[in-house]
Parts: sequence; structure tokens; C-alpha cells
Amino acid sequence: MPAASPSPGKLASLGRDAWWVAGLAVAALALYVYTLAPTVATVFDDSLEFQVVLPTLGIAHPTGYPLYTLVGWLFSRFVPLGDPAYRVNLLSAVAAAAAVGVLYLAARRVGSSRLAAAACCSLFAAGSVWWSQATIAEVYALHGLLVAVLLWLALGQGPRRWTPIAFVFGLGLAHHRTTLLLAPALAVLYVWEATREPALRRPRQWLALAAAAALPLALYLYLPLRGRAVTSLDGSYVNTWEGFWRHVLARDYGAFLAGNPLGVERTRGYGLSLLAEQVSLLGLLLGLWGWTRWRDQPPGWTFLALVYAANMLFAAFYRTADVDVFYLPAIMVWLAATAVGLTMALDQATALAAGLGRRLQLTGPPQAWLTAVQVALLALVLAVPLQRSARYLAAQPRPRTCAETLAVGEPPAFTPNRRREWSAINCGRAILSLPLPQGAHIVGLLGETTLLRYVQVADGARPDVVLIAADREAERLTAVEQALAAGRAVYLTRELPGAGQRYSLTAEGPLVRVWPAGQARPDPLPQAVDVAFGDAVRLVGFDLAPVPARGAVWLRMRLAWQALAPVGEELKVSARLLRPDGSAAAAQDAVPVHWSYPTTAWRPGETVVDAYDFALPADTAGSLTPLVILYRAADGSEVGRFQP
Repeated sequence: MPAASPSPGKLASLGRDAWWVAGLAVAALALYVYTLAPTVATVFDDSLEFQVVLPTLGIAHPTGYPLYTLVGWLFSRFVPLGDPAYRVNLLSAVAAAAAVGVLYLAARRVGSSRLAAAACCSLFAAGSVWWSQATIAEVYALHGLLVAVLLWLALGQGPRRWTPIAFVFGLGLAHHRTTLLLAPALAVLYVWEATREPALRRPRQWLALAAAAALPLALYLYLPLRGRAVTSLDGSYVNTWEGFWRHVLARDYGAFLAGNPLGVERTRGYGLSLLAEQVSLLGLLLGLWGWTRWRDQPPGWTFLALVYAANMLFAAFYRTADVDVFYLPAIMVWLAATAVGLTMALDQATALAAGLGRRLQLTGPPQAWLTAVQVALLALVLAVPLQRSARYLAAQPRPRTCAETLAVGEPPAFTPNRRREWSAINCGRAILSLPLPQGAHIVGLLGETTLLRYVQVADGARPDVVLIAADREAERLTAVEQALAAGRAVYLTRELPGAGQRYSLTAEGPLVRVWPAGQARPDPLPQAVDVAFGDAVRLVGFDLAPVPARGAVWLRMRLAWQALAPVGEELKVSARLLRPDGSAAAAQDAVPVHWSYPTTAWRPGETVVDAYDFALPADTAGSLTPLVILYRAADGSEVGRFQP
């Protein structure tokens, strides 16, 4: 028997919902594109890895993310905007905006009015956690879109929707394994409906659903096929049957549930406080009111409750630094309930206002008074989130040098507005624009070498430079030893304990050049000087020059120190840039050669080139005067100063 055609009223309602979906998605997309990171914006997180892996069809860290990799490759290949990193960032913006629209449809299916659903979806779109995932290359925007689609489909009616549910569930598993957290809720909903629908109890139906869910999992074949030519950036993927399953199942990541390898500690109420922060306190209360409508649609609300509970419970026990993103499905569910609560609040406020208007015999069109009441209530709900969004839009990132950009140990920044984030790409380009010898080796942490690899791929810069990723200090020392033994020029991206005692070191921009002990031969600096700093140290060269950078004024001060005799005490350098009034526009205090080469390790007769970078706001105006002070680390007493 053919299905009945939708009534004209239902078609009109669907048409109006379509306009709301389009409006919300377009508005969210405009916000996300405006605040989108223009290129690479981070170093020590997964975003940078994806910006290298996706455009080059590489292999991502476990679980491999084949769906994201292939869709991201299409974006990076065929979207004619920006550089490859920008195009992968844009994928997040598109997926996040689409999720906002689909969440509106899910809220409508549990009884929300259009206005309330739109308001709550606006809360979600402007929440700092979701917004931050929409402006950078990450997996959570696409995952959120698939979750929203599953919520919308599951809250619908009819047995025919279960095949697309199974297929989207399979797509979710081909992308992010936390899709499994929806499985208990979907199973309960299916059993609930199967008790009333004989078609859902047929084995043929089960086979069809299994096939629909399994079909997208074929995307994981990408890993062994592509693994014939490449491996993951950290080299951990092994293209064997055992290696494939270890990667896909992410067996090493179970440590974040079984233990706490990163030492992440959070309060018991962290999830609830995050929820209140993202939906606002009033949104939290309206959500509680919305849950009272459970009796109207028991299967749908039970499904939502199970999705909420599973994701909240998982996130509470998952000990990662970026755990906030794992609460996003729960936030989606709560906002759907908030939309229902807001619908009831709007209805109650409208009824009260109408009754009050009749008793007071207010003049004017009744609809105008009722609209005013609704607007006032919506303004109350959206006031705090809108103020917070305005602060995000007005935020200006501070330009950072390579030393600041490559600093480790900082917690993940859920930064919504990244439109002026140029520091990471400035650092990568500054390093590969240095006059490095042909075939030079750069040894650094995986994140640092990944940044340089991106510049090599995206800009075609210095493909001859060999990048060696080694996160452990012992591995970096071994890499340095091997490169020097092979006659290569070798550089470090950061301080390496023990290197100053075994080798001679000089600074080459942000890098540390490693020379065999006593054999450093740095090029002389443009400005020769001769200034004594005590009896053992002289300043014999100086240079202050701009470094090309986007969104910043980047200046590099270089100093050439000469050790006349052994230096028996540890001395530090204070490098400053002074404004015309004598105040410091920027200053750095450090052990010479990026904290790598203390003066007590200097060898008599050698020249030690030192370097200090300053990243200043792009609107910095006026001349700046350099000042160099050498002082004793023990008590801060000054040894000497130089001001050209």
C-alpha cells in the first residue's frame, strides 16, 4: 500500500522549517568563516597533523579517521580558497554550520516551537567549545554533524528511517569511535518500536540494517591501501594485519580511561559546570523544565536521556586535556530539552500577558504586546551568550615569537575567534627562510617538525631540509650525533640538556646550530663592534633586522659574543627594545642561545652567536632603540651594557 501523501499544511510547515534551517546554517557559517583560522594556528595538537595529513592523503593517528581524511582531501583539492590548511579549516566551518541547522530539526521533533528551537540552536552555535571546533581543522565538527543527524532521524517516525539511521551510524564509526556511545540509546529505541512494529522484528530487516551500518566501514580499507606508500607522521602505523587493528581500535588510548597518563584532574561537577557555561544558567533551568515533557513522547525522550547519560559518563572518566569536546553530544541533547522548556515559557508568558492585557484594557494591537513579551524573554535567554560572543569577536591575539609558539605544556585553548592567528605559520616560514646549508637536519619534537613539514608541502620551501621528529631527549641527542657524524649541518628547535657540554652551540634565528666542540664557525654579523663585558667576554658583532611576518612586526636581534677566557659564572642576557620615552616595548631575559649554552660552557676563543626575536603588534609605530645588558644570574648584578 503506498504511503499517504503529506497534507498541504504539513508541506507548508516543512517549508517554513526549511527556511529556518537555511537561515541558521547560513548565519552560523558566516560567523565561522569570519572567525576561521587563516592557516595553521596550533602546533602541539591534532589540528596541525590533520592539516598535513588530509591534503597529502596521509594516515592520521588512531583510529585513522578515514571519512574525515577523504572528505578533507576533497576540500583541500577542489576548494579554490586560501592555502591547504585554510581549506581543511573550512570543512570544519561547513560541518559545524550544518550541524546547527540539523539540531534545529531535532529540537522541533521533540515539541519545540520554531522560535525556541532557533534561539537554542543559536546558543549552541555561539558556545565557546563548539565555536572553537568550527574554526580550525579538527574531527569534532564533522562528528557533531553526524550526531545531530542521528538525533534528528531517531526522533522521527516510521520503520523506514532505520536504514538511514544504520547508514549514518556506520559513517559515524568510520569517523569517530565515540559514535558507539549512541548505540545503547538506539538499541533501546529500536526494541521499543519493534514491540509495536512487526516489520522491525524480521531477520531480513536486521540483515539490511547490519549491511547499511557495515557499508561505510569499508572506508577503513583506506589505511592498508594507503599504508603501502606512507605511514603516520609519527611512524607508529605498521601496515600489517595486527598493526591495522591496533590503529583502528586505538588500543593505546584506553590508558585515558584506565588511568591518567597526563595527570589531568577535574572536579566531580566539571561536566555540569561546563554545561551551565555553554547553555547559560537560564538555559540549564529551561532544560530541566523541558524534560518534564517526557510523558508526551516516552520513546524519544528515553532515547535522548540515554544519549545524554552515556556521553556525560564517558567524558567524566576520560582523562584528556581537551575533554570539553567530548561533552558536545550531551550539550546538544540538553539544548533540545532547553528548546522545549523555552517553548513552554514563551507559551506561559504569552498567556499571562494576554490575560493581563485584557484586565488592564491595554490599547493597541494585542499581537504587538504579545510579541514584546516574547522578545523580552528571548533577550533574557540570549543576553549573556550574546555578550560573551561579542567579547570573542573583539578579541585580538597577541603576536608570538617562535619561542612562545613552540612552548609546550599549555592546556588546549578553546579559542572561537582565530581569524588573526598567524604566529604558527610565521614561525614555520621564519625557520625555513633561514640560510641553512643544503641538506641540513632539523631535530625537534613531532609538532615542531610537522609545522615545518606543512611549510615544505604548502609553500614548496626547502624540500632539501631533513626533518627528524624525536620527542625524547635521548633520541634527539642520538639524532644530533648521527647527523654530525655524517657531516651534516644539524639544528635543534629547542634547548637540549647536555648538548652545551658536548658541543659548541650558536643561534640561527629561532634554531640552535650544533657544532663539534670547539669548531663553531658562524658567519660574522653585519655590524662589527668591540665592547668589553668584564675580562672574559666581549661583544664583537650586532644586528637588528626585520623578519617577514603576517599580522605582526617581527624584529630579530643578533649578538656575537667572544669568549676571551673561561667564564667562571653563569651570565644572562637582557635584550630590550626601547621606545623614544625610554620605556620597554619588548624585553627578553634568557641564558644565551635560547637557554641552551650557558656561559660556563663557553670555550675560550670561540664566537657565540646569540639571537632574540620580538613579535610586536602590527600597528607598532615609531623607532625602537635596542639595549643589551649582560648580568649575573646569581644576584642580578650588571656586568655591562651595549646600546648602539
